[in-house]
Amino acid sequence: LRITVLKMIAKAKSSHIGSNFSCADILTVLYDIADLSLMSNGLPKDIIIVKSWAIASVYALLVKKGLLPQEAIDNYGKEGTPWKTITEPLFDENGKRNPYVPWGIGSMGYNLPAAVGFALAKKLKGEEGTVYCLISDGECQIGSFYESLLIAKQHELSNLIILCDNNSWQAMGRIKDILNLEPLNEKIKSFGWAVQRINGHDYNQIENALKNVDKTLPNFIICDTIKGMGYSKLYDNNLYHYKHVSEEELNEALKELNNGI
Repeated sequence: LRITVLKMIAKAKSSHIGSNFSCADILTVLYDIADLSLMSNGLPKDIIIVKSWAIASVYALLVKKGLLPQEAIDNYGKEGTPWKTITEPLFDENGKRNPYVPWGIGSMGYNLPAAVGFALAKKLKGEEGTVYCLISDGECQIGSFYESLLIAKQHELSNLIILCDNNSWQAMGRIKDILNLEPLNEKIKSFGWAVQRINGHDYNQIENALKNVDKTLPNFIICDTIKGMGYSKLYDNNLYHYKHVSEEELNEALKELNNGI
């Protein structure tokens, strides 16, 4: 996944490589576990909403599962195509919304509210399935995030599972230096949520956390990760939040990633 995403982002000369790399393991497990079979309402049984700057990883995984065409990878970031570098809802040529990318917006703080809406709708309609939402730790600083925590608990949305890509960085610096969130697990628990904290690069821990959630409460899984995980030059380096890689860096990264497989 990291190799595919690296090539996509390098070709498009776009950004957010570090943010994609930190959540690659989480998304790999999540898209393997989730039931994406379509229901009568046209949406998957399990709905996945992902932080908007990790859309390259989403496209790559959906292509691998045969749910998006190869052009989502080949034309990523290309002008005049729907394959944007920040998530936007996808529509086909007839204006029908793609069910696998049902929500997207560039601004932080709106992904959890959207997930709460999907989960509440599922509960009111008596529909099966889970709503998964991968957010960034930076999103946990925003007011709409905390309002959504309250709403989810008020409506006992046990069909909602949040995974937080806790890589300790936001666009302009360390989380702790801008608006410290720790102890994040205690903050989330105080809103009445079930909370787990795991290594976000350990497949077994991710899978076990997803399979052993509290069946009576909304669930929040803090995934401690490293920004840029997979390529030493990106490792815990916030420069590559916006910077794209040079040709030399691309070749160096591909060599490292291929040796690691």
